[in-house]
Amino acid sequence: MARIRTGLQPLPWPYRIWRFLLVGWNFVVIYLGYKRIQKTPGLSEAERKARYRAQHRATGERLYRLAVRMRGLLIKSCQFLSSRADVAPPELVAVLSRLQDAVPPRSYGEVSAQVRRELGAGPEEAFASFEREPLASASLAQVHRARTHDGRDVAVKVQYAGISRVVETDLRSISLLIAILARIERKWDFRMLIGEMADYVPRELDFVAEGESAERVARELAHREDVRVPTIVWEHTARRVLTMEYIDGIKISATDELVAAGIDPNEVARIMMEAYCEQILVNGFFHADPHPGNLLVLPGPVVVFIDFGMSKHLPDDFRRTYNHFTLAVLSQNDSAMLKGFQDLGFRTRYDDPEMLVALGRSFFESAGPEQRPYADSEVVGEVNERLSQLLSDNPITEVPSDILLILRVLGLMSGLQKRLDSTVDVADTITPFAQSQIAAEAAGGS
Repeated sequence: MARIRTGLQPLPWPYRIWRFLLVGWNFVVIYLGYKRIQKTPGLSEAERKARYRAQHRATGERLYRLAVRMRGLLIKSCQFLSSRADVAPPELVAVLSRLQDAVPPRSYGEVSAQVRRELGAGPEEAFASFEREPLASASLAQVHRARTHDGRDVAVKVQYAGISRVVETDLRSISLLIAILARIERKWDFRMLIGEMADYVPRELDFVAEGESAERVARELAHREDVRVPTIVWEHTARRVLTMEYIDGIKISATDELVAAGIDPNEVARIMMEAYCEQILVNGFFHADPHPGNLLVLPGPVVVFIDFGMSKHLPDDFRRTYNHFTLAVLSQNDSAMLKGFQDLGFRTRYDDPEMLVALGRSFFESAGPEQRPYADSEVVGEVNERLSQLLSDNPITEVPSDILLILRVLGLMSGLQKRLDSTVDVADTITPFAQSQIAAEAAGGS
């Protein structure tokens, strides 16, 4: 079972059991709600759709209440669902979107005590001013605006005390529930995702590592005037407190505000996609959490990347193979796609290439006949149904861990592209980056 190691004493057993039972009970209620609709005979298509919409809303409200009560990984998981406007039901997205920047904050007393433990001085001593009300509250920390003694406006990210132990408990609970689900519904096997989460969550709890990741991305994208990363203020940073330059931007998903500020949402979508192409295909190190709360926009437009707790380094061999695979998918070259899957490390139970080729085609088909830069909700169901049948006949047994966060980024970006009503041409945007790297590789080997 997936787990993380925090180096701290675990939570008391009664509290851990209570959290598991609460999560498990909600899991069962939600699952049975959907199964009840599936098994109800005699419903017309319109009636079934109406019941599903009501169930999506009820599921959203239940998950929202549970996440607010339990915090930790549950908030992060619900934030991910709310970011998938391209494929998640709109009723679910509408409810869970409240968690993007409306997570109930911790008390100022807790924040002050944590700052003192980490920086050796309370907020009023360490900073010239420190606002008691947070700018934003998230799953693992909250952010306060402050000013340094030398006059710099900063944002101070303070990790919740004891959150690492809560995360460890929730990860074990969710891992067990997902293992049970995989046995009940074989096509819903998310165990590999939980394994990857167990790897990256500890890094999110280390704010020094996060600051270093932010500086690396800033350094590697410094030539782009349309991308910005806040400067890290190291003299006020520790493992559980991160201080950075304060940037007052518009949330990337607030399209009405973007338009009112004279900013073209489609141009924002283009910059975001290009920045990720450069991070993944060229640099091999990327910001892996592009949900709406972590991307801001300034006039220009300039896209601001914040919160680098979830970042990923790609080995050079993997990155080179992924470039070839990307071009194969964009050109729908079945033989090249199959080779790419195999070279990346995908394996199926039976040595039959049909499943991997179908998976490669699905990336392309999900964009619909108009080839939108996001998944077309009208065709996703049909594509998923075909894939589910193939997966049940020949399941994927190995998925390279390096690919999972890339898939997460692609999914979150797809949701943002839809919110921005993007018309960016995916192939025209991605192809030059992949081709330039393949050409450089060929030149270097010649």
